[in-house]
Amino acid sequence: MSQMLDVLKALQAANARRDKAAVLALVTPDVEYHYHVGSKPLVGPEKLAKFLDYHWGHTRDLDWQITTHAENGDKLLVEGYEGYTDTVTGKQVMTLYMGIFEFRDGRVARWRDYFQLNPQPTTAAATA
Repeated sequence: MSQMLDVLKALQAANARRDKAAVLALVTPDVEYHYHVGSKPLVGPEKLAKFLDYHWGHTRDLDWQITTHAENGDKLLVEGYEGYTDTVTGKQVMTLYMGIFEFRDGRVARWRDYFQLNPQPTTAAATA
């Protein structure tokens, strides 16, 4: 496994246990996070921390999985899904996504997520 994938897996584990300090330790001081195409990126650990608070406040049972990855230079491209329970509706949701991570000095400097904005709750028919 590559160093970049190791860092991302550590970030996933910190996210799953909702360890904000551990997540923020894995990003650069000028991290740029594009959580949605077309939205203004979040710049800096403080903005990322606020996003995590919001996201964690609306989800539980997080399951972020990488199914495919590729590397080129300082970039790691990943494909997979994020499953969670929506705390407002109580429904389980699975969002397919692709992410691009750019690294500097062993930490995430840029993070871009591409996913369906309004995911649908999972159903037996959709997951069969």
